[in-house]
Amino acid sequence: MRTQQPKRRSHNMPPMTSQPYSAYARRGTPHASIDPKFAILAAVLIAAAAAVAIGVFSCSNRTDAVQTPPEAIDPAAGATSTSQTLVLNDAVRGEAPASGVPERFLDCEETTDENGIVHGTTPEGINYTVVGRGELAQNSDRVTLCAIGDQLVTEYALPFADAYAGKTGDGAYDFTPWYREVAPFIQEHDLRFVNQETVMVDESKGYSYSGYPTFNSPESAAEAIVDTGFNLVNFATNHTYDLGTFGIEESHEVWDRYPQLLVGGSYLTQEDRETVHMIERNGMTFAFLAYTYGDNAFSDPSQMPNSYYSCAFDKDAIEADVKRAQQVADAVIVAMHWGTEYVNEPNDQQVDYAKFLADLDVDLVLGTHCHTIQPVEYVTGDSGNTIPVVYGLSDFISCWTITDTIISGIFSCDFVAQDDGSVTVENLEWHPTIEWDDGSGEPYVRMLANMNKKETNANTRTPDVADDYTYLRDLTNEVIGDDATIVWK
Repeated sequence: MRTQQPKRRSHNMPPMTSQPYSAYARRGTPHASIDPKFAILAAVLIAAAAAVAIGVFSCSNRTDAVQTPPEAIDPAAGATSTSQTLVLNDAVRGEAPASGVPERFLDCEETTDENGIVHGTTPEGINYTVVGRGELAQNSDRVTLCAIGDQLVTEYALPFADAYAGKTGDGAYDFTPWYREVAPFIQEHDLRFVNQETVMVDESKGYSYSGYPTFNSPESAAEAIVDTGFNLVNFATNHTYDLGTFGIEESHEVWDRYPQLLVGGSYLTQEDRETVHMIERNGMTFAFLAYTYGDNAFSDPSQMPNSYYSCAFDKDAIEADVKRAQQVADAVIVAMHWGTEYVNEPNDQQVDYAKFLADLDVDLVLGTHCHTIQPVEYVTGDSGNTIPVVYGLSDFISCWTITDTIISGIFSCDFVAQDDGSVTVENLEWHPTIEWDDGSGEPYVRMLANMNKKETNANTRTPDVADDYTYLRDLTNEVIGDDATIVWK
């Protein structure tokens, strides 16, 4: 959607002039009669020179460790290694850059850590990280995204997670079974967003697991996020300070075990908040930012201990973050924790901030918090910029028995690079879902498109609705609106 320079995509990168030379490829030629000792020496010298040429970036990149294998590899290509992925990734776009580094980063100072995460600084002094450098998307011509709402570990969900983990009362909890039907669909997408509503502090630290009003979730909540395949996590919510700064710091210790996750909206330092954190697919980079309207522990967000443990709404700070991100990323995705709980319509603050973000020309806004679905709309700001806004994704996991709070959806869209260097967001879709249990005591999330009327109405978690099948369709059609395609089949 943006057209500003210097937002240049890697399709502007200079082509590789040749493949790395290998002396062994020349065996059997008329020159095979050369003294074998000289041939071996020449092969070693040429191979070493080729390795140096490939490994040295013009932006003074220093690689401390081999990059971890990509999440998504083109199955038709049969690639099995990082080096193959870089070549295939370039081939998909019709190019073959020698380094696999998008052009705008070539003048940057970069290092790659032991987890394959790139850490860099631009000549202008902007710090950034890149997860997934050189990784393929699952389609050659677009990068796909899906997003769900809250993973909300309530007092009602905890007993089920306890039972899912085996013997009840043994201290083990498992949240992955909630995703067993939807996980394959989620994993079809390249970027996968979830809102982790609550902090995670192990009971051994002196805090019991609890629901409302002071939430504390098992660390296995993060494991479920990783196991399901999510790679974008909002952690700026109104419950971030439920256990004070200790809960935030302990939760970040959990997140640090999963370096391939981009966790937004909560950081341990101001420097980290001001670092642009990105994920890359098909040579396109996506910055991820997240904010919350406030926190239950503070009547005024300005009372928070700092501006980085939980990133509260502040237009000046948000504008600075977005403009910084736009200098290094192809697209900027913003998660907003906002709205009036249990209400399907956006409130005045949501509308105001949506227009504000449109004026900043971010690429996509994903809304959480309200525990209900809210519209998916194209929002136009005062500047005339128009962006897609998902006002409310609802609760994905909560185990509540109020129908409006357990109906949700998986939002999906495509990011498509244009020839002029801009990015468009296309094919907005809403895939209706609901937390479902037929009375067996094993709740999980199901896609309404996968259920007939009898199955839909068999849900024991909707006692307040007589005809689930009709109600869920009417509510979804009325709330989501016409700007996204609702997928019923």
